[in-house]
Amino acid sequence: MPEGKVKWFDRRKGYGFIQMDSGEDIFVHKSGVKYTGFKDSLQQNQRVSFDVAEDKKGKKAVNVKAI
Repeated sequence: MPEGKVKWFDRRKGYGFIQMDSGEDIFVHKSGVKYTGFKDSLQQNQRVSFDVAEDKKGKKAVNVKAI
């Protein structure tokens, strides 16, 4: 399971980006976040683990969890 840190997340819009440990940025939507351990949203620089899924728009982080 890849890991990284939250680059930014806009709580109102419900999306943001995670910087993977590999250096690549990956899109994250609020629907892909598991809120166990989160107050209401992802926080900048928060360490997370996640799975990578791909759809017609490209790669995105899913099953995002705080570590």
